Amino acid sequence: MTIQEKLEALFDKVRALPEARQEAAIEALAEIAEEPHQLSEEELAVLRPALERAKRGEFVPDDEVAELLDKPWR
Repeated sequence: MTIQEKLEALFDKVRALPEARQEAAIEALAEIAEEPHQLSEEELAVLRPALERAKRGEFVPDDEVAELLDKPWR
């Protein structure tokens, strides 16, 4: 299946959703389509502490990451 075919299939699914969910999909796609994507202050506030830890070389051990990834997503 080509990218265009995948997009069209997805658009068909979105068109069948209730209007409120269609609006959410439109907002998400509009954000993705912006070039370049600008992070909001709220997003930056969440990311800054993690970026500072990474700059200091503070990373989560591999076993903790594996344990987290093995948990079911909700």
